[in-house]
Amino acid sequence: MPDTATPPDTASLTDVEAVAESPITGETEKKKEEEDVNLVTWNGPDDPENPQNYSRPRKFFITGIWIYGNLCATLASSIWSSGATQVKAQFHQSTIVVTLGISFFLLGFSIGPPLWGPTSERFGRKWPMTIGMLLFTIFTIPIAVGKNIETLLVSRFLQGAFGSAPLSLAAGGVVDIWSPAQRGIAIAACIGTIFGSPVLAPIIGNFVAASYLGWRWLHWLSAIMGGSAVLLVLFCLPETLASKILQARAAKLRKTGEKPEARTIFDNKKHMSMIDVARIYFMRPFALLATEPILVLITIYQSFIYGILYLVFVSYPIEYVEIRHWSLGISALPFLGLSVGVLLGAAGVIWHTKTKFAATIRENGGKVIPEQRLPTMIVGGCIVPAGLFIFAWTSAPSIPWPGQVIGSIPTGAGMYMIFVQCFNYLVDVYAPIANSALGGNMLIRSSFAAAFPLFGPYLYHNLGVAWATSTLAFISIALIPIPIIFYIYGGRIRSWSKNSVSTH
Repeated sequence: MPDTATPPDTASLTDVEAVAESPITGETEKKKEEEDVNLVTWNGPDDPENPQNYSRPRKFFITGIWIYGNLCATLASSIWSSGATQVKAQFHQSTIVVTLGISFFLLGFSIGPPLWGPTSERFGRKWPMTIGMLLFTIFTIPIAVGKNIETLLVSRFLQGAFGSAPLSLAAGGVVDIWSPAQRGIAIAACIGTIFGSPVLAPIIGNFVAASYLGWRWLHWLSAIMGGSAVLLVLFCLPETLASKILQARAAKLRKTGEKPEARTIFDNKKHMSMIDVARIYFMRPFALLATEPILVLITIYQSFIYGILYLVFVSYPIEYVEIRHWSLGISALPFLGLSVGVLLGAAGVIWHTKTKFAATIRENGGKVIPEQRLPTMIVGGCIVPAGLFIFAWTSAPSIPWPGQVIGSIPTGAGMYMIFVQCFNYLVDVYAPIANSALGGNMLIRSSFAAAFPLFGPYLYHNLGVAWATSTLAFISIALIPIPIIFYIYGGRIRSWSKNSVSTH
């Protein structure tokens, strides 16, 4: 059975002290600070300003903001594909050049998280999110009005870099307000948008692009959604990072004179040099990728699944437009099969989290066993290749199309179950530095997703839909042992790590 681990109090701790201080002096300093009358902490376990104590409706509302931010960004990531044919014709470009519109966006996704995630651990959740969504919206406009392909591609890259903010920050924002048992469901909802939105985008986008509005309105739609997200974040999203809330409380006490020397355990961050900031906040994602086997292998598995998701936006047009000769709008409807699968996968994850995972926490006195997230991932890993094989060998035009749609349902369900439980597992294992771990994870994951659409046309045109999809199925079978290994040995591997919850 996997080892247990006590989760850190993510509402009141950061990892700065663990990085900046030696173990011995750090404990001594902390003990002295606890006895210091000038030290500002939570006013007991029921402090209403502690985000963990927010009411359920408020927590749902805050989570909804994170979900909407992710919806805006991920919808924009793939909606480009709906207007690709029109862009190609208008600017007289090759298929590969136009496909760069998706890849450049995902490259932006890959470079943003190592900056957004760690920055939020230093400056909080609200303002990085506000700035990210504002710049995402601003750089969407040149795509809608651009007069040449260069403008469109550069703007797509910048749109992706700033649009990665909600994806990078959501995990930390969820950890701030939800307990370990509850946050699995909240993260499942956020991650549902990462899978659901790109699949939903062609269904909306193909009909818009085929109408009198044309491809430019695809991006005006993204700009409108991004602008509404900026307003929502600016006026409705509270700061939920414990260190920022307590520092604001201490500043208020100093200003009113009630406690002139008020301070928090987080104030040492204000005196950190830029070298320390770079080392702790910006280099850490890369250091974790270089030293943490759990992060590396889980990231590889998740990246492959994410790559398949974006390969779909190349393979489906080949299958349904080129081979079956469907119209642009109708060719998007098979994406509904993936959508149904995603919903079924989400239902499975939520059921497992509320029953099996929650029961394990109760049985272990409130202690989280991260490896208990993995059974769902193992199930997902088994049904993904099954769905891919069904899709592959029902792809001939002589075979009725429902066979492929049926195959896409287990594919969507399995990909979602793998993807979301990878997130949950990494958050559980690296809870105090979740944003840094996920920043490195997203760097690799988005790079995979950026590459897959580029080689996808060659793969499907050279091998055919049946063997190209079967190749993906064989690779997915080879990756199934990863969650199994961590389910059995994960606790022992965490005990060797300096960054895992088992050592905090």
